[in-house]
Amino acid sequence: MTLMTRFDSATTVTKVGSGHYTAQLDGGYLIGAALNGGYLMAVLQRAALLEAERPHALAVSSSYHFLRPGAGGPAEVAATVLKAGRTITTVQVTLYQNDKPLVSGLIAIAEFDAAATPVYQSEPVEIPPIEQCHRLDPRERQAENADFLERVDQYYSPATYELLGDPGTEKSPDLRGHVRLSELDGGDPEDPTLFLPLAIDALPPVVSALLPWNWAPTVELTWHMRAVPEAGPLAFHARSDTVADGWFDETVDLWDTKGRLVAQSRQLARIGR
Repeated sequence: MTLMTRFDSATTVTKVGSGHYTAQLDGGYLIGAALNGGYLMAVLQRAALLEAERPHALAVSSSYHFLRPGAGGPAEVAATVLKAGRTITTVQVTLYQNDKPLVSGLIAIAEFDAAATPVYQSEPVEIPPIEQCHRLDPRERQAENADFLERVDQYYSPATYELLGDPGTEKSPDLRGHVRLSELDGGDPEDPTLFLPLAIDALPPVVSALLPWNWAPTVELTWHMRAVPEAGPLAFHARSDTVADGWFDETVDLWDTKGRLVAQSRQLARIGR
């Protein structure tokens, strides 16, 4: 029997009626004064999968708008199936706290063959193995995020680690390394696909390579699942095309330990103030 990890417990939702779920949001996933958006997406995905009544289904496409910051404590999820087809089920989800919407999303759900191999896949960028990367130690930097960094282990390539410690506007917003759930919390969840929404948004804002590290609120984020991940750390590559007028875009790719592209995301965010 697999023991429930802290992540599994923190993302659990309980059905209390048709399209109505409750959750207890874990304040340990705070980034500054707001809960991490990836954590909130993971909670919403759990509700969508239950509402779709496809226990072996996987979220293949998700688009979210972030309306208000969330805090630790009770919350509610409204989930509505907009279409239930033979291949794809589309579910609209909204997370509420204190009767106010925090995050609203649209999730397309379909079956995935874990043994499928890609017809074509671009070569991943060069990322050193995890043992050659530097772990972001919550005791060294960003003490206010210590609880989050103790839940989600982050390892950065030597060049990336230097950027985080010494940002500069002449440098390139490009971060590389590995991310995984903390081994102290039990490691991989029972279903590794449930970690993808958090993993895709767990990293410092890519503008941290250019500007001092600060909370950068996401306005909209879309991510796609591309394959069923193997258990273990995920390699990441985050980058930005344009940083201008207080806004920036961020693209993140995730690969599993077999070198398969398992998730991609694109978001628009504000530069932290």
